[in-house]
Amino acid sequence: MSHIKLKDLISKEGHISKYNPARAFAPTVDEGVADDDAKEAEQLKKPLTNAIAEIARSMDSINKQLSSFNSPGLKHAFTDALRIALKRQGKFDERAAYKRFNDYYDK
Repeated sequence: MSHIKLKDLISKEGHISKYNPARAFAPTVDEGVADDDAKEAEQLKKPLTNAIAEIARSMDSINKQLSSFNSPGLKHAFTDALRIALKRQGKFDERAAYKRFNDYYDK
């Protein structure tokens, strides 16, 4: 295990060197890439918000078009299909969602 000595932190001119022990183990991130991703994420905000709103509209449609007797079953099938599709974080398994949702109609 190597130790950092005070002389390693101060240059010959008496200035603190560029070596910063607080950042020695900090992950290095290319700030240009991070900035680009932040801009792209901002552009995705509206379409993703619209997707959430569409799910809410779908749930409202179920409530309006079906009786209170049948709407819970279809709402459960719909939300369960979304849950199945989102089971693995970062992935959306569309085929699994369709399969689970179609199970409601195939009973």
